Amino acid sequence: MSISMRCSVLALVALLLLGAASVQADGPVARVMDIQGTIEFSRDGERWESVTRTKYLFPGQYVRSGQDSRARVINQAGGEVRQLGASTTIMVAGDDLELLAGRNFGIERESRGGFWHALRNKFATTQRYTTVRRSVRSEDDQPQVDTARNITVASSWPELVWSNAGPEYAYRLHVGEQTFEIAPSSTSEMIRFRLPELGVGEHAYKLEVLLDGETVYSPRRESTLTWLDEDEAAEIKAELAKMKDDPVTNDPFLIADFYEGHRLLIPALDIYRDFFSEFPEENDMRPFLIKAYHDLRLLDLREKEAITYNTIDMMSRAR
Repeated sequence: MSISMRCSVLALVALLLLGAASVQADGPVARVMDIQGTIEFSRDGERWESVTRTKYLFPGQYVRSGQDSRARVINQAGGEVRQLGASTTIMVAGDDLELLAGRNFGIERESRGGFWHALRNKFATTQRYTTVRRSVRSEDDQPQVDTARNITVASSWPELVWSNAGPEYAYRLHVGEQTFEIAPSSTSEMIRFRLPELGVGEHAYKLEVLLDGETVYSPRRESTLTWLDEDEAAEIKAELAKMKDDPVTNDPFLIADFYEGHRLLIPALDIYRDFFSEFPEENDMRPFLIKAYHDLRLLDLREKEAITYNTIDMMSRAR
């Protein structure tokens, strides 16, 4: 390998370990949706790419429409909904949307207050999890499988998750006075376990890893899960229904944040995973998924997603 090639490889590794330096630390400001015709996006106002599905916009980014084209643009910071008409160019300037060319950018709904302020603050905290931190383990090390320290479950959301230690390992889950034996799984990156109905309130729980029937890992301390009663679950469902009825708040990241606010971490994770399965190009938003993996102690998946995030970010900015 030539010296220049070695330097390039070392630089790539260093960037992956340190995280992308050009992170959009300010968080998303607007969302483009309901796209019809030709809508294009640019990071710098010079290189443009077609947008055919929901797109989140950060400060300094641009969107323009072609002839006979339109889209709905929601200012997440202020809650204002606008119609982007034909032959119009806009830019995200700070917390606002600035009209650069054309005149078709009318207000569909006046601002009703910000919905994304807390989420944008949260976005800044997600950046710490985008750094790749690979731990060094020897072949003799036994797997250590952690679980979420504090999590809420209910009859409508009864699952727990943890990392798969390997196809040869089984698990023993202790919840209060109950014990559940979970068989090995050969293919899953993470294990999902559906809890039976539990008593309302807090329960101590811990997960042990077994090999050939012997415990090879047991956590030093227990974690806590809280089982919601049906009235609490019904209130959460009612609030979710209201959010989904409003085009401003019917947003996967707002809904996931709502779940996380109630410590319903697994339905939040599922929303993030579904979103990036459908929209993998929305890499700027990927730190939310990385943090969700971290909160659930799915550390291998967190590292894998952090590598994906940094790699895509560097490739997109190198073009």
